[in-house]
Amino acid sequence: MLPRTKEGLKSGETAVRGDQWPIFLYADHIYDPEDPWKGLLRSDILIFGFKHVFTSPSSVDKEPKATRSGNTYLHGMKSVRFSLSSSSVFSRTDTVTDSENFYHSILDLLEDPAESEEVGDLMIWWTRRVFPNSSSSQRSISKNSALSKIREKRAALQE
Repeated sequence: MLPRTKEGLKSGETAVRGDQWPIFLYADHIYDPEDPWKGLLRSDILIFGFKHVFTSPSSVDKEPKATRSGNTYLHGMKSVRFSLSSSSVFSRTDTVTDSENFYHSILDLLEDPAESEEVGDLMIWWTRRVFPNSSSSQRSISKNSALSKIREKRAALQE
């Protein structure tokens, strides 16, 4: 990044809209303007951040080792978020990162029915990266789980 661009971002003189997605969202940090889906949301930093927070910091390693569950809290999402930004505090109205617009622009893409094939491929990719031994045949839903109750209620409403 050019020094004057970096300074402009730090001072707030230059603002980047949330729908101008950062390069770290892309595999190998490469954005292809001819194929914007190529590598989108498939970067190692996203996988490492997710694993670090939701499975354990050691799960990022090729050969994970046991750690105390409290370590996930100690090294949680704030660490990931602040490592990706120069902002010293989290704010929904952060003028440097435009977090709210960023969130909604990603969500809009993922919820767009016209993008369902790409989103389906992305979900399979994530499942394989985060839980490589996962199988849909291994996943049964407990009768008293929140998911089970939500599905029961939806089915009753549709009758």
